[in-house]
Amino acid sequence: MKNLRSAHPSVFALGLSGFMACATASAQTSDPAPVTEKADKPSALSGWMFGYAPFDWHFSDARKENDFEPDEQKHAYVWLIQAEKELDERHIAGFAYFKNSFGQPSQYAYYGWRFRPFDSAPSLFIKITGGIIHGYKFPFNKKIPLNNRHGWGITAIPALGYDFNQNWGAQVNVLGNAGVMFQLNYTVR
Repeated sequence: MKNLRSAHPSVFALGLSGFMACATASAQTSDPAPVTEKADKPSALSGWMFGYAPFDWHFSDARKENDFEPDEQKHAYVWLIQAEKELDERHIAGFAYFKNSFGQPSQYAYYGWRFRPFDSAPSLFIKITGGIIHGYKFPFNKKIPLNNRHGWGITAIPALGYDFNQNWGAQVNVLGNAGVMFQLNYTVR
């Protein structure tokens, strides 16, 4: 046991010198180009925007418009989560899952365009999306145009937004003549 203890510092020094020799040899033989390429390669999530809309504002109270609708209807709490891919500088595609104004789970798959109309304000953008919406089912299927009894329809949603920096932004989605939805966005770069 005593011999192992006295040999310990020399064994440690020998192991350390061997490790340093291997590290120096691999540093001399390895090509630094792949490391640089890997650092420059964007993330798999690069170009994806994730949005959350915790609040909306309706222009008017919910009211009965058709005989088959409930007599005492009120707007339910509305929220939205969204994933959107930037296809190029102008084109986008995405999917949103939300709770509609009548408490029904709903989905929206879309394609759209984003414009930055003012060179003097490059952070300001206008967005228009169009696609398939599902979730406004009977008895609320007539609350949005171009929708069937089972909740399937097509729609277009314009938005006005502003990017605070390269990752964070906000937008206001215009929901026809029903209201607006306020949304916070995070974009992966």
